[in-house]
Amino acid sequence: MKEKLKKILDIIMIILFIILMGYYTTDNIVHEILGITIFVLFIIHNILNIRWYKGIFKGKHNFQRTFHIIINLLLFIAMIGMMISAIMISYDVFNFLNIPANTFGERLHRLSTSWGFVLMSIHAGLHITGFMNKLNKKMKNNTFEYVYYFILVILIAFGIYSFIDARLWEDLFLVNHFKFFDYNQSPIIFYLKYSSIVISISLIIYIIFSVIINKLKNRKEKNTCKKI
Repeated sequence: MKEKLKKILDIIMIILFIILMGYYTTDNIVHEILGITIFVLFIIHNILNIRWYKGIFKGKHNFQRTFHIIINLLLFIAMIGMMISAIMISYDVFNFLNIPANTFGERLHRLSTSWGFVLMSIHAGLHITGFMNKLNKKMKNNTFEYVYYFILVILIAFGIYSFIDARLWEDLFLVNHFKFFDYNQSPIIFYLKYSSIVISISLIIYIIFSVIINKLKNRKEKNTCKKI
């Protein structure tokens, strides 16, 4: 039950994050309320995973586990940065604080949201192994096997295209002083593109780690055979 709840929270947060990336697609107050909602869900998510934090320094730390820890901690920092900067530049929900608008808050919000989005996508990629392995087994030696792999390639390619088209890398490194939106672009197209970015990054991470894990397993098996 707890695991199902965590998965549901993850899916909801991903959907909300995609909506939040399209600031121009909603009213400002809706944007701020959704931002608070995702932060509350993030807190609940971390409370449900409190055991993970307690076990960070326990046991062996191989490459995969170390990578997991680094990504999760960076995502945590990005989420904190998002909330702090959101309060600093709030026009509605936190307007009563009378915090004067400042460039630092806007740049911090752009930096933390863009990195948070990418890190969230990587985080998702690290947790789809079970689902993808089951899907791969079903599709292997299936009539639609090659169609399945073709679709995966298309999804990854479209995600990479969307990443470049959205100029997300500019926000990751604050290349420009302001965030540029194509206001003529349909919100549906925007959400499709950002959804494809999440899917693309997740699949790339899954593929990379699947290859690495398989290689490490094969090496261990070879070494074991040699010793015998």
